[in-house]
Amino acid sequence: MTAETGSFILSLDTELAWGAVHRGGYAGRESYFDRTRFVVDELLALCETYEVSATWAIVGHLFLEKCSPEDGVKHPDIVRPDYGDFTGDWFDRDPCSNVNEERFWYAPDIVEKIRSCAVPQEIASHNFSHMVIGVPGCGPETFAGELAASKRVARDWGLELKSFVYPRNAIGHTAVLRDHGFTSYRGLAPDWTSRLPGPFRRAARFVDAFLPIAAPIVQPVEDGGIWNLPASYNYLHRAGWGRLVPIEIRVRKAVASLRKAARQGGIFHMWTHPFNIASDTKGLLKGMEKVFQEAAGLRESGLIATVTMSEIVEALEARRRNNKVAAAQLDGAV
Repeated sequence: MTAETGSFILSLDTELAWGAVHRGGYAGRESYFDRTRFVVDELLALCETYEVSATWAIVGHLFLEKCSPEDGVKHPDIVRPDYGDFTGDWFDRDPCSNVNEERFWYAPDIVEKIRSCAVPQEIASHNFSHMVIGVPGCGPETFAGELAASKRVARDWGLELKSFVYPRNAIGHTAVLRDHGFTSYRGLAPDWTSRLPGPFRRAARFVDAFLPIAAPIVQPVEDGGIWNLPASYNYLHRAGWGRLVPIEIRVRKAVASLRKAARQGGIFHMWTHPFNIASDTKGLLKGMEKVFQEAAGLRESGLIATVTMSEIVEALEARRRNNKVAAAQLDGAV
């Protein structure tokens, strides 16, 4: 990967039922969760076939077999946020109402599959309990507790978390991320719809989903000692209104974005949830394979690199060190 080479990052928000705690539960979505493990298997197979290293942002609870209360409270070391009516206060009770549902909340099997992939994958953090950070009521002390718990369970697996994806893309307290040893987070996409007011923005994003045009190509932004790697494009689900968007539109949009990144030398950062792909497993996986095929072809032509979030940061830091050495040598020669 050089400064002139384009880059493709794929980040996957891996959360199972934790992603539904802010929506009042997961009733009606059980079939999606049941299919998610199959989706993970198929995505990993595609990563092996096309030699793509993805960034899997995993909720910390999924590393565990189970968690038990201490004096009636689960994870008492984590300061609870005060979301008011926003939260279901899910920490204060076991979300698994019966043993048959534990597969929706704990998933060490998924962590092991990702870690064992023949093509190295990055395991990143999606917080410990999918707690929403960048909203009123969630202070830095809550975030610090979540991050400490996430780092702890990852270390038990011999893993060091470096990259972070904010639940619901609600960004906040980035200095706390830096202080806990994270080097990057996925930032917000700088798309044209973001400049519009609320109702118009939602309508514009609906329209944009049907346009087979390239998504924004992004550049890393240093943010107080940590790197913001903005998103470019959400590989959309096929639930609700998403069913109206042909899968081929998603593919054409992603392919156009990859080619744009190859031309411009920037980053195409695509993201999705394995849970979302479970909304149309066969169709969305087939579409994802077409995207991988394009990325692999561009990579083989030397036009793009398929990299993880942490690999981008490593390249940035290496370039910075080299520039400092070159500058020092130039000063010494003068």
